[in-house]
Formats: sequence, C-alpha cells, structure tokens
Amino acid sequence: MTGPGGDDRKPPTVAPLTVPLLFAGLVIGFFSGYFFLLWGLVAVGAVVIRAVSMVLTGRSRDAATGLLVGTVAAYAVVLGVAVFRGVL
Repeated sequence: MTGPGGDDRKPPTVAPLTVPLLFAGLVIGFFSGYFFLLWGLVAVGAVVIRAVSMVLTGRSRDAATGLLVGTVAAYAVVLGVAVFRGVL
C-alpha cells in the first residue's frame, strides 16, 4: 500500500518485551502498594533503577518504559485508594 506521497511506510514496531514487562510492572506496583504502602517506594525505586539501567545498557527503551509506567501507575492507584479510604 502506498502512502499519499508515494512512499511505502511501515507502522512502528513494538519491542516483544514491552507487554510482558508492562504486566510485570503492574503486578509489582500493585503488590508493593497494597502490602507495603509507603515502604513500597523501595520497590518502585528499584524498578526505576532497573529501567534506567536497561536503557543505558542498550536494551529496549520501549520495554523499560512499559516496566516503569506499569509500576508507577499501579503503585499510584493503590496509594490513591488508600488515601481515599483513610488508611494513609
């Protein structure tokens, strides 16, 4: 299929590890927020360090972003629920 300018463009590809690491990040963030509350920041910090090291060593930036976003999002949602319910 030819684009409007006559050139063939392929859709961007996603790294194969993006979806599994996003799911792993969601699990890590949820459990660290649910069971450890504020101490879960240690786990979130470890994931941040791991994601940065993945990018710096030349591994997939998409996969590292998925891991980071999943962890921080799940942790933030669990802490938001804890604040709403009055636990924190």
